[in-house]
Amino acid sequence: MNATPGGVMAGLSLARRGVSKAWASPEVRRTYLHLILVLVAVASLLDIVGIWSVVALTRTAGDTPWWQIVAMVLLRIAGIGIVLLVAPIVAMVVVNLVFPMLSDRVFFAGMREVAPLRAAALAAAPGLPLMRTVMNATLRLLAFVGLSLLLFILSLVPVVGSVAGPALQAWRSALMLSWELLDPYFDRLGLDRPGQRALLRKHQSTLLGFSLPFVFVMAIPIVGALAFGLAQAAIAMLVIEVIEAEPA
Repeated sequence: MNATPGGVMAGLSLARRGVSKAWASPEVRRTYLHLILVLVAVASLLDIVGIWSVVALTRTAGDTPWWQIVAMVLLRIAGIGIVLLVAPIVAMVVVNLVFPMLSDRVFFAGMREVAPLRAAALAAAPGLPLMRTVMNATLRLLAFVGLSLLLFILSLVPVVGSVAGPALQAWRSALMLSWELLDPYFDRLGLDRPGQRALLRKHQSTLLGFSLPFVFVMAIPIVGALAFGLAQAAIAMLVIEVIEAEPA
């Protein structure tokens, strides 16, 4: 899994410094608000639908044995936890599919604060064809939703599943968030899916350290989605200091 402590701590430091740098920029704050208004609405809707579904599936009758009630309560807690971890990521991918210019603008606003010359060079690149970008995002979303459903099924395992399911979901959500945040960068580089996956694996520990704090904050209903715009701008610092710091 390549999740070395040093890499994780480096990612945490980059998240903190990246947010501080991004929020100091008037351009980032302006573009951030446009993205957040749409994202909060979609994420809130998914939270409501997902939590209602989990509650409906785990409802018990009046004559249910006590041990089944306990099992359903644990499953409900795990299920709601998974919904809260999944909904903002799914909302983010959906919003980026429908309004790709929003995350693109936020990313480049953050990049211009960190490395203006590199930002100009990336912005001038033709990038991937639109249909290829849409297909990549769609496949990414389907794979994430499919795995999240499997982790919800894992939560059905008594005691162990109710802990392992949400924990694995948090890890998977962090990796998915990293991929989505880097999507504008990958697009400008013209990287195909295998190339994107290879780069993500190479820097997995740092990306986990960067993304995990945002995943837990974004799991907070309504207000959590506000963190996404900052994460999108802050990832520019990780690109410059980690990904592009190495020889090509």
